[in-house]
Amino acid sequence: METTQVTEYYLKMRFGEAVQVEYIDMSEPNNQEEFSELLTVVEDRDLPYPLLAINGHLKAAGSAHYYRVLPLVEEALEPEGALQET
Repeated sequence: METTQVTEYYLKMRFGEAVQVEYIDMSEPNNQEEFSELLTVVEDRDLPYPLLAINGHLKAAGSAHYYRVLPLVEEALEPEGALQET
């Protein structure tokens, strides 16, 4: 199993349908067209693949390992203001 598949498996086990994992192969010409702005950022910043976006926002580059992705997903799923003290 590839890293992205393992990560997807464990995220689905932990969060069920609350998360959606989508793998997009940036070597595909259609994806290069659709994500041309992102590719410009990747080239300008010399970012390594894979890229990780959560809710459409680039959050990490270089790893899709479960333990790297998990805290970012947990943060995205937290209700707004959940960590604020009253």
